[in-house]
Amino acid sequence: MKGQIIKSLQVLFPFFITVALWRLSVPWINPGGILAIIPIFYCSFIRPVPYFTPFAILICFLLDYKFNTVLMWTIFYCIFYVVMNLQTFIDLTHTNRDGVYPFMGFVGMIILSQVVSHLSIANMLYGAVMFLILVIMYIPITTTIQAVQND
Repeated sequence: MKGQIIKSLQVLFPFFITVALWRLSVPWINPGGILAIIPIFYCSFIRPVPYFTPFAILICFLLDYKFNTVLMWTIFYCIFYVVMNLQTFIDLTHTNRDGVYPFMGFVGMIILSQVVSHLSIANMLYGAVMFLILVIMYIPITTTIQAVQND
């Protein structure tokens, strides 16, 4: 009984941490719950979790809602998901450093598109701060997910 409960919590942990990071939004540390994109990326592309994709699309849609963007996060996620599943040259499940470099490219494209669409010095600084926060927090969050899942 105890083993089944622990196994269930290990399976459900990526879902719980994604919702928690989305809900715990703080203006400068986690604006709009943006840190939720880390477990979304990690559990979709680096260490795929079964049945996580529909949930990830829902959370990306909720990120769009909080950021007042018209399906930007959702569309970029879906495009990246399709590209990664249709091609055979790049295998993100065997990348170094838990896939931090592909994550930087994924998030960098989205933030850069936002900065370019509303070009200003303040927007560039905000985009840079958001990118730095995401990259800095990537390793601790992915390490936590690995520790809980016993990878």
